[in-house]
Amino acid sequence: MKKTVLVFCFFWIFLGLAASLSGTSQESKNNMDSIIKVLKGNKIDFYVFSNDQGGKFLVVPKYGARILAAEVGGDNLFWVHPDALTGQGGQRSWISPEGGAKGFIFKPDWQGNRDFFMMDPGKYRIVHQESGQKIELVNRFQNHSNDEKEHYDLSLTRKIGLLEDPLKKDQDFTGAEYFFLGIDFEHCLKNFSSDTLDRILALWNLIQIPPGGTMVVPVKEVTSNAWRANYFEPIPKEYVRNNPDSISFFIDGSRRYKVGIRPESASGVIAYINKISEGDFMLVFMTFPVKPDFPYTDRPKTEQNTNGDAIQLYSHLEKGPLAFGELECQSWGLDLKPGSEESFPVKIYLYRGDISILKKIGKRLVCAGFDKAYLY
Repeated sequence: MKKTVLVFCFFWIFLGLAASLSGTSQESKNNMDSIIKVLKGNKIDFYVFSNDQGGKFLVVPKYGARILAAEVGGDNLFWVHPDALTGQGGQRSWISPEGGAKGFIFKPDWQGNRDFFMMDPGKYRIVHQESGQKIELVNRFQNHSNDEKEHYDLSLTRKIGLLEDPLKKDQDFTGAEYFFLGIDFEHCLKNFSSDTLDRILALWNLIQIPPGGTMVVPVKEVTSNAWRANYFEPIPKEYVRNNPDSISFFIDGSRRYKVGIRPESASGVIAYINKISEGDFMLVFMTFPVKPDFPYTDRPKTEQNTNGDAIQLYSHLEKGPLAFGELECQSWGLDLKPGSEESFPVKIYLYRGDISILKKIGKRLVCAGFDKAYLY
């Protein structure tokens, strides 16, 4: 009897150990070293850029020239698909509108997607590089609008480099303990056709992040008119909280909803804060220009006659490791005459540390009331 009990106990210990190792393995698939190992094993080119704090990011030309991972304090703060060979996750470029008459992502009836493989992942080639500091990649592609009135012959250029910590010489943060990585990003759209594309296309930058945290969006006036959420399923009411000068949104990751912030309300910044482990948090935010008097091109399919949104945040509908959220910013409609090019610059900041120091950083760089923002 004792022998049977002993065998039974060892069996359950083995199962627990196996489950623990399995969980560790699943989590490790998201870190930069494991992603690089997969890329090397499949002879996929990649480029790593590092700062003097040990922060680094990974660019993969084959996968849409994405920043596939951004490591701060030893961990990748971006969401990446568990199978790195899918090339999904991280930071990427997009073109709006996705659907409607001038779009070419969603089909004309909004049921399913068209083939946009030539844009994402596309065929990016390196046109400029400064070892460990900067890289510039370009992809040329052709497509047509849903109404077939516009024939797009375009190139999308991604310029990526390191940013210095804006708090590095700030006396209020002397001796403060935190990790930092900054990414200077600019994407450009060039029109190679003989037709003018008069503010019907825009550039879109998005970062995919692990769910379960809070999107903090500073707005010029905290009202219900500042945002809308009728792109997909409605966002639950309890997932939205008003703050003194911002709005907090919970990123579930296993429920699908998208929130748009109108250009006249947007302050040119969107931030995401999430818990990594006990006493350890991440803060990711982007800053970008906003032109409230210009047309914006991406809008809900039920509101095609309204102006689009300058900021969007998204919660995906998968569960487990496939769940993610997105923080997104869009340019205004670009004036693309034949042969002309316009760009949209974005600065990406990633901090990691105790919640008290991240609130102080957010108060300085995101919005004055960041330390009072509701965190889920």
